[in-house]
Parts: sequence; structure tokens; C-alpha cells
Amino acid sequence: MNIEILHRPHFIFPVFRKIEEGLAYSPGYPAIYRKIGLRIFKELKEQDLCRLRVVCKEWKQIIQEASLWKKLYPKSSIAKPGGKNQEIRASHKNEVFNPFDFLASLPPRTLKSMLCSGNDLNDEGLKDIFNTQSGTQIFKQTKVDKIKFLQNYPTHQLHGYLRKLNNYLEQITLSIDYTEERLSKEKIKELEEFYTLALKLAVYDKEVMQEIFCIEKLGDIYVEKGTAEALLQAAGLYNYVLSCSSSLESCEMTRKKLSQAETLLIKICNSKSSDLETRQTYFMKNRKLLKGLRDNIEKKIQAFSGDPSTEEVRELYREITQSVKEFFSNLVNQSIEALGTSPCEFAMIGFGSLAREEMTPYSDLEFGILVQENTPTTRKYFKSLTFLLHLLVINLGETILPALNIPCLKAISFFDGKTPRGFCFDGEGVEGKGCKTPFGNRHTFELINTPEKMAQYIAKNEEGRWWHDQEPHLPMELLTFTHLLGNPELTGRYSQKVQEILETPYQENFTLRQHLAKHHLVQQDMKNFDPGVDMLEKQGMLFKAKNDFYRFPHLAIDRLALLLKGAPSDTFARIDQLNQQEILTGEVAKKLKEWMSIALFMRLKTYSYYQAQKDSMNPLIKPFGFDEPEIVQKCLALDHKTLKKIKKIYGIFIPFYKIIQDFLAGNEEVLKSFVLDNSALQTQGLIALRLLQHEKAKKYYNLAIQATSGDVEMWNTLAAIYYVQGDLEKAIEINTRALNTALQQDKKNLYHITRSYNNLGMIYLNQGKLEKAEECANQALAIGYSMVGENHPLIAIRYNNLGNIFEAQGNLKLAIKCVKKALEIDLRVSGMDHPHLAIRYNNLARMYNANRKLIQAIYCAEQALALDLKLFGENHPKMAIRYGNLGSICKAQGNLEQAAEYMNRALDIDLKFFSKIHPRIASHYSNLSTIYFSQRKLEKAVEYARQALDIDLKLYGKDYHKVAIRYNNLAQIYQLQGRLEKAARYTEKALNISLNCFGKKHFQLAIFYKNLGIIYQCQSKLEQAADCMKQALHLNLELYGENHFSLGEVYEHLQKIYQAQGDLKQAAKYAKKNA
Repeated sequence: MNIEILHRPHFIFPVFRKIEEGLAYSPGYPAIYRKIGLRIFKELKEQDLCRLRVVCKEWKQIIQEASLWKKLYPKSSIAKPGGKNQEIRASHKNEVFNPFDFLASLPPRTLKSMLCSGNDLNDEGLKDIFNTQSGTQIFKQTKVDKIKFLQNYPTHQLHGYLRKLNNYLEQITLSIDYTEERLSKEKIKELEEFYTLALKLAVYDKEVMQEIFCIEKLGDIYVEKGTAEALLQAAGLYNYVLSCSSSLESCEMTRKKLSQAETLLIKICNSKSSDLETRQTYFMKNRKLLKGLRDNIEKKIQAFSGDPSTEEVRELYREITQSVKEFFSNLVNQSIEALGTSPCEFAMIGFGSLAREEMTPYSDLEFGILVQENTPTTRKYFKSLTFLLHLLVINLGETILPALNIPCLKAISFFDGKTPRGFCFDGEGVEGKGCKTPFGNRHTFELINTPEKMAQYIAKNEEGRWWHDQEPHLPMELLTFTHLLGNPELTGRYSQKVQEILETPYQENFTLRQHLAKHHLVQQDMKNFDPGVDMLEKQGMLFKAKNDFYRFPHLAIDRLALLLKGAPSDTFARIDQLNQQEILTGEVAKKLKEWMSIALFMRLKTYSYYQAQKDSMNPLIKPFGFDEPEIVQKCLALDHKTLKKIKKIYGIFIPFYKIIQDFLAGNEEVLKSFVLDNSALQTQGLIALRLLQHEKAKKYYNLAIQATSGDVEMWNTLAAIYYVQGDLEKAIEINTRALNTALQQDKKNLYHITRSYNNLGMIYLNQGKLEKAEECANQALAIGYSMVGENHPLIAIRYNNLGNIFEAQGNLKLAIKCVKKALEIDLRVSGMDHPHLAIRYNNLARMYNANRKLIQAIYCAEQALALDLKLFGENHPKMAIRYGNLGSICKAQGNLEQAAEYMNRALDIDLKFFSKIHPRIASHYSNLSTIYFSQRKLEKAVEYARQALDIDLKLYGKDYHKVAIRYNNLAQIYQLQGRLEKAARYTEKALNISLNCFGKKHFQLAIFYKNLGIIYQCQSKLEQAADCMKQALHLNLELYGENHFSLGEVYEHLQKIYQAQGDLKQAAKYAKKNA
């Protein structure tokens, strides 16, 4: 590595200058040892140690081992997350890819010698280091905005990032000095940039102690900023630190800082001091009150002996709503106590789930303030009241940091995984969402206004533009409300004005009420809350109680109720009114209330289970027999009884979703005659697929096809089930039938045709019929382009599958290009949390690994793993693929123990989902065999290689391309055991199968020719060895060109073969090529 690029001047730490001044320089590189590290570090102050720890992992380790970190974070005890699976996921990070290794101020060799050696270091050795540094040229980068720099250079982009990072950290010489009365704006900005960057690095390196230290320092900085908003953000940062600290002393120090922020905020709001002791008692008092509320509800939940009735669930939520209103009123009174009496009459109204009487004890607080008079004095008072109220809510310790819209944390996309999100203000962290508090969005609207002005947000602004065009969600959110406290007359005036405004003409023969109910955001809502059971990528995905089961029915009922004048605010009463006015039949109303009741109780139970706004539920843990306590505790596992309820919900959800689509499209009579029938065989098959129950799904689809003669969609889905189960012959038979049916239809459905071609391509790929696979994939891509253009998920799938085919052909460059194209499309159109992204990242990781680009491989593999963990949890067939891929990369890195751990984890998962005779099981056995081979555990290697071969022979017979790989792997083991005849025989079998499958030009043939040549070489069959090596060389040159890594080994063996034959001229020729 070039010392000129990575040089860091020692003057960044003042003590380095002092040491250098007493030294005379001498040439050369003497031995440099660990002792000097401690000698220097012990003289450093807090700010220097903080900088030092982000330089590299070795320096950080020395600081920790020598207890110097106590200077950074005195007398603190940080609670660290643990768990075996977490270690499995994370342990490869430091060993495979650690950017801090590159941040050293010295060349890596010198740094390693300096810090890791055990002998003494004399002054002459140290002088030489500084002499080396003094002659280097520091990399200078043009001045950039540091926040944009953090956004544009994520940690994995090593070279450009680290150069700029090195240059930046050189210039940091400031720290917070509490002896100054106030820091200048420039100092505050400089410090914020430094601690933000230090935080980014700490998070990347999973260094919890350093992360907490930086968060607390950022809190100090935001206190220094001194604005009301910054003080609230500081309070959030301090609460984060409190949630991570277990030491009473450190907690007390942080609470003092929190009290200081509160005192400053009250002073800004009220210009007078408040009773600090009283304010401090509210910190614990309010937390105890909230806990008592939750404990009471938890007892009520546990008291239900069986499934609660609809009325019991409704009554429980009424009680929660009333308790929350009382708790909220208590917080308002505490704020008024600090601020003084209000200057005019006011009322507070609640929105969202609070208004619908569906709020849990862990939900966001959504509210606005109606005022009698809208004057500068009243606005200042109620803004100040909101600030103080927000502080009390933040001090409950359940406001995640992104919800506070803290600029420096947004710049590094900081994820708060420690704060248990619960009772908090509706967040500001998501663009276009949230903001249902008096603050509004702080730009275009605030929810502090007179009833008439507040209602105007549903209609037009002062410029004559409709508010729903400017703030799409705002009008819909303000339509459902409830009185919380204050003057109820103001709430009544607001309600009356809202009803008047809804009758405003919007378009010809259309009122605003009708537009908002039947057109505004309809497409977005229908897309966001599609049940998605027909999306095969969602099979076995974690359920989210809120988004999967609760959101759609209440949104649909909200829209239907909006068509009624003066509809009640709670969902159950709305359903009753819709039934009374004969918009819904009695049977449909009953089933909708059952659905809402199950969904609401499920949501309450999940929040209560996690004691936070978290509602993930795993449908696979219990049905598939995962019984590890650690896994069961991590995610709420659904039992058979709850899964039965979910099937019941989907039985209503799927037909109701289609009917609502028809109704909103203009068929208004459809609801009056609609009957919710959940017995359709195809519906039952879709539900079984969503739960990853392939055998049940196959049964329902076969029955549905028998009953209806089937359609193209049914055939395609059934073929996909056989494909997943590894029955490729059956899959191709059914898929061909689906394609022929689609092609013969009078009105050709291009979607079904492109899907059939795509699926056939994937089946042919797995059969090793690569020309047919490529032909089908190109057909699918061409038809897809003609349908939807380029920017569509359909096209991303087609590019991804073409990439897989090119990979199988050995064309890694084109394969990577195709999958990258797929990833780019998905990122543009599908968002950051779509399951397709994990597939793209996983494929790229595999391809980069094959191309020996291991840094890119590990990055992509980690991205895929993180996405799928979030969407599917620990135990899903997708996770087996991800762990297997990570195992392959670890093997390529030489980390065989970690590789074996990943591979065994992958095998354990898949054995739960698939029979022992399945292609994925064969792959896992084969991968484990190669690892044991590398570890020289040859008996184990033979055992696993034979199991892989036996499975593939049973599934596909002896002429299958993967059988060739299995024979080759066994041959490699036999060769190492010295059983050369058997090794040659098995390699010859592998070669013949591959010739039959792929013809004479395929990368697999090059590998087998080379291996056979090596075996002949060991047998002293030099002519045969040379022939095989020349075949391998010819294929590699034809496939990859002259600069591919595969050529080196072939040249080396040809050199040795010709040398053994006495042909020194040829030997020299190949030695020169290999030089």
C-alpha cells in the first residue's frame, strides 16, 4: 500500500509533537513494538483518545485492554446485545472486511510491527517512524461539505472514502470546552461534523461504547445550539444514552444534562425559571403512570380464557382510549404548570387510532390544538406548550431518534435499534408521512389554529390550491378526530366546518367528499395494502399485524364512511351505520367486524409481547419445528390456533379487496349484493403458499384445476410449486402447458406469456440446458419490454434471470452487468425493503465471489442477509441461501471454521422445510464436503460428497450436469487420499457428463480437464497430463482471454510437465507466461 496516500501527520495529537522534539532522526526501519503505543496513549486527553479509537481496530483494542477507554466514558456500564445467532451473523465482519485496517497513519507493515510486537522499543526506532512520515506527501482533497460527504461516501466504498476521511480527521483539533460561556457557531458545526463521523464509524464497527459516547457528545452540542427544537433533540439523544446505560452513576450524570436541557427549554418558552425539583419528579412519575396503564391492560389481555368476542375487544379498546386520554391530560397539565395559564380558550383533538378508539398503549400520539383566537401571542403560547409537552413525552424514553429529525443523524442514516418505540409524538422522520402534531411539518402547515382555519386544510390553501395536492395525506388524517380536552364547543365548530367543506364542488357532478372517498390516494392505498398472497416472493414472510391485517379494513371503511354525512369516528360504529344504510349487507358487516376484532387483538398482543411498536409475527417457527429458545424469544411465533385465524382473515380479505376495487372504480351496487365466500380452492391455495405450505397449496391448485379446467395463472403457479420442490420434469410439463394455452388464446395475455417463458428459462437453467434457458429468458425480456418499458419490476426479474444464465455459462462479466441492471431498476421502482433486492444482492455476492472480488462479495452478501432477516426472520429457506453464500465467501477468504458454521446453519434450516432428497440439500452437502476437504477432514468430506451424489442421482439420474460436479468433488478427495485410479475414473465421468450436457465449450470442462491433467501428472502419465492441460488452457483462453486468474495454475502445471519430460524450452515458455 502506498504510504503517501495513507499518511497521517503525528501533529494531530499534541503529545506526538512533544515526543518528537526530543528525538534525532536516523535512517532505516528498526523493529517497532507495542510498548510505544501504550506510552503515547497514556498521555492523551479525552478528545485525542476519541479520535485515536476511530483510526484502526488495533489502537482501539490497546485502549480497551489498558482500560484507557474509561477516560472516554468514565464509570459507565453499557448493556451490549448478545446471542449466538448474532455472533454468527456478525463475526465475519472483522475477519473478512474491516476498513479501519486501512486508516492507519503508517504503512500497514510498520503499524502491525509497532502495535502488535512484544519487545521494547527504543527512542531511535520511534525517531525513524517520524522521519519516514516527515518525507511523505499528504493527500489533499478539495474542501467539501462534511454532511454531504457522509451521505455520498458510505463506509464500504473504501479508497475514496478513506482518503477523504484521513484528510478530514487530520484537521479536527477541537473539543467541547465547558470553561467557555458559549461556543461559536463555527466550533459547534465543526464538533457536530466530527462526532457525526466518529458515530458513523462506531456504528459500522459495532462498537457500542464509542457509539454511546458520540451520541452523548452530540447531545451536548445540541444543548449548545440553544434553540427549542435543538433542546428537544438533545433530550432525545440523552434519553438514548440512558436506555443503553446500566451504571447508576453514569445515568445520574446524563439525567443532570437532561435537566439542564429542560431548564433551558422552559426559559426559552416562559422567560422564567421553574421548580426544578418538581420537574425532575415528573421524569419517573410519568414513566410509572404509563407502566401502570400498560400493566392493567396486560392483565385484561391475559384474563381472556379463549378468543375474545368482537364486543369484548371493542370494550377493551374503549378502556385503553380513555386511559390514554387521561394520561395525555396529565402531561398537558404538567406543561401548563410550567408555562402558565393559556391566553384564550382552546381544545385539543386527537387523530388517527386515538380518534377511532383503536389506540394501543404503545401507539403514536396524534393531535392538534384548536384555539379561540389566532394571534401572535396565542400561537407563541401554544407552540411553547407543545415544546414542553413533547419534552415530557420524549422523557418517557420511547421516542426513536429518527422521529426527532436530527440533521446529523439523518446525514448518516442512523438507525435507532435500542429505543423501544412506544408512546411518542407522531414522527417527522419520514417524508410526506407523520406530522400529525401541533408542529405540523414545520414548513407549510401547523396544527394550531381556529376551528375554521384548521378545517380549511381539507379544502384549499390561500393561493387557491387544493391541500391534498400539496400534502396528500393531510386532509384524510384530519377527517377522523375526537375531543381530548379543553372547550368542547371549539371541537363542535371544527366538526361542523369539516362537514360544510366536504360538500364543496370539486369537479362537475362531484363533491370534495366524493373525490376524497373514491379517488384521492386510492391507487396508492390499494397497492400498499394488497394482501399479496399471489406474490410468490412473500411466501413465509413475517407478518406485520398492523400493515398486513389492520390497515386495509380501516382505510376501506374510512372511505366508505366518508360517503355518509356525520359518520361516527370509530370503525365498528361505522360498519354498523354502513349496514343500516344498506351499503353493506348484514353478513358482510358481521365478517368485517370479526376481521377487525381479530386484527385489533393481534396488534395489541404483539405490541404487548415486544413492549414496543413492533408487530412482527413468524408463521414458520412452530409449524416447521424450530424449537431453539433464543429464536422463539426473538420473534413472536404463531401457533396453529393463530394461523387458523390468519387463514380466516385472508378468506375475507382476498374477496373484499377485489370488491372494494370494483366499488371505487364506479360499480357502486356491487357491495349491496356481495357475499364474502372464502371457500374458493384457488384462494385456499394462495393462503397455503403465503404460509409456505407447499403440499397443501399443491393439493388446492390441483383440485381447482380439476374443477375449472384451469387457467394460465393456475398452471404457472402450480409449476412454480413443483419447481421449488425440486421436481423439474413436472414443472416443465405444466409450464409448457401454461405457455401453449396462453399462446393459443384469442386475446393473448402478454403477462402470462412472459411469465411462462421466464419460468421455463429458470427450469432449463437448473437442468443445465443453457441454450434453451437463454432463448426463453430473452423471449421473456423482449415481451416484457414491449409491455412495460424498462423501469418496471418485471424487467428487473428478467435481467436477473439472464444474469444467472450467463453465470452458468461462465460469462461472469455479462452476468454481473445484468444483475446490476436488475438491482438499479428495483432500487428505482420498488424501494429499499423489497424482497427482490435481497435476491439481487445475493446473486451479485455469489458472482463477485466466483470472480474473486471478495470485498464486493461480502458487502453484497451482508446487504442480502440484512434485508431478509428483516423481512423473513432467522428461519426461512431464503436464509439458508444467504448463509450458504456467506459460507462460500468465508471459504474463499480462508476462514474455514466460519464457513462450516454458516454451511451447517444453512443445512439445518433447509432440512426443516424440504425432504432429505432435494436439490438444495444436495448442494449443502456438497458445499460442506469442499470445506472439510480444505480442512483435510477427508473422511467427513467423502461422507458428505457421497450424500450429495446419491441425492442428485436419485433426483436426476446419471446424465445431470450437477452429478458431474459431485463426481469431480469426490475425485478431488480421492486424489488427496492417494487413490489416484479412482480419482481419475471419477474425473473422467464428470468430464463425459459435462461434454454431453454442454458440448465442447463450457467453463466446467476447463476445470475438469485441468483436474484430470493433475491426476495424470501425479500418475506420471505425462503425455495424457499435457493433453488435458492444453485442453484446459485452450478453453480458458477462449472463455476469458489472456488475463484471467485461471491461467496461472495451468501454466504452472504445463511448465512442470514439460520439465519432467526434459523439454526445457517448452517448460521455459510456460514459466515465462506464468511470471
